[in-house]
Amino acid sequence: MERRSDYKTALMIEATIHEAQDQNRSPARALAALGVPFEVAMRVLTRPDERRHAVPPPRSSEAQG
Repeated sequence: MERRSDYKTALMIEATIHEAQDQNRSPARALAALGVPFEVAMRVLTRPDERRHAVPPPRSSEAQG
């Protein structure tokens, strides 16, 4: 399966992972609930350096204000 080249999808996946972690839920289950294929979820979660679109980490509230 090809990697997604769509930046909006990359953002959505990144947001889903962070939201799941913030709520102490499984990021893998959250991605599965979105319909992300297992192979893609495994690659995203275990080899994030291979993602086509690197999404910068969210800024902390301390850095913003």
